[in-house]
Amino acid sequence: MNDDLIRRFVDEPEVSGLFFDFDGVLSDIVDLPWDARPVARAAEALESLAERFKLVAIVSGRGARELLAWLGSGVEIWGIHGAQHTLGGEVLLSERAEPYAELMERVQGDARRRIDELGIEGVLVEDKGVMFTIHYRAAKDRDAARLTLEKIAQEIAEGYGVVASPHKMAIEVRPPVEFTKAQVILQRSREAGLKKVAFVGDDVVDLPGFDALDALAREGVLTLRVAVDSDEAPAELLARADLILGGTAGVVSWMETLVSAVPPRG
Repeated sequence: MNDDLIRRFVDEPEVSGLFFDFDGVLSDIVDLPWDARPVARAAEALESLAERFKLVAIVSGRGARELLAWLGSGVEIWGIHGAQHTLGGEVLLSERAEPYAELMERVQGDARRRIDELGIEGVLVEDKGVMFTIHYRAAKDRDAARLTLEKIAQEIAEGYGVVASPHKMAIEVRPPVEFTKAQVILQRSREAGLKKVAFVGDDVVDLPGFDALDALAREGVLTLRVAVDSDEAPAELLARADLILGGTAGVVSWMETLVSAVPPRG
């Protein structure tokens, strides 16, 4: 990583923004998604960064409510890839997502029924309001579970007109309206007038975040694509990164380095 790029990034915190994924970045990957928590010192580092940089935001596939409970209201939180966000300690649903709430409730009920009938041990369905995720990380035979669950998810997607997409050891089912981390990063960066933007991710679903930084770079914004390395880190993400950090511990260390390099505002 070019040290000069880091220096230029922290030189103007008043026009700089930091966007973070959560799972695999601020929280270690766990078998049961609801067992995840921020790693030691992560929440404190986020709060300190928010006191120094113009914008600090979490952009995650998780629901905003649990992220708010874990991280507090000191940073912006965009849950379910932007379908939810926090404002003044409250969780708001995107106007584009509201019309699909009833449909997604029926879709999730059908998915749960089909999965229960199969009796695949270790498969869990996580309710995210207008979306849900089917996890198979805890399945004894992950490959077999993946094939079966992807088939079910695709059938449901076609039957109800919704979208099913594979993630790391999981399948996400969402309404037929696009919510992406890229949209959030582009929207908030432009609204805040940021001149320098970093995004930290660890998975294939974070690649659109890197795409957003590429778009901002073409607009003259200084960008920093940060990847978190692990046994499951996709090669494409690592290849596109300007900076690679070693696991969640490396992320916290980097955050604390930024904190020490920038005095609090005011």
